[in-house]
Amino acid sequence: MPQPEDAPCAAPLAGDQVGVRRRLPARVVRYWRWRAFYGAAPLLVLLISVVTIALPASPSTAVWGVVAVVIVLAAAAVAVLTKIRYTVFWYAISPTEIDIQQGIIFTKRSVVPMHRVQSLRLERGPVADRYRLTNLKIRTAGGSVSLHGLDRVEAGALCDRISRFARLADDV
Repeated sequence: MPQPEDAPCAAPLAGDQVGVRRRLPARVVRYWRWRAFYGAAPLLVLLISVVTIALPASPSTAVWGVVAVVIVLAAAAVAVLTKIRYTVFWYAISPTEIDIQQGIIFTKRSVVPMHRVQSLRLERGPVADRYRLTNLKIRTAGGSVSLHGLDRVEAGALCDRISRFARLADDV
């Protein structure tokens, strides 16, 4: 007898078992903060340039006060949101799937079956290198998911583990 589409799955997902959920290293919060700073720096320079160029030779103190408030609010948002992001992010790896949950306001949970994994890619830039972190990009035919901020050693081991589970060629 066929089961209805809304019937619950017999086997729980990898992340449904709290004991197998993994977190990123705590230093990832500082890494995310620096990435946010480097991403926002051009916008801050643009804001200050527009205020300096567009206003008369002696802009009022109120305008600079607004600029200062915007900068302080942006810094506070980055400081608070990166900590919350760290708290809500988790991932789980099982022999059958990769389960990733992230998001602050809108929670996104991605479950990738191991047999769909086509390639793995380890990436890191100068900021990630400073904090000994690596990003793992997992590609499938339908798209990709990423784990940003893995410990460098753990990322290599995780890549090997996923390769074994997915039976990928050793090209990473």
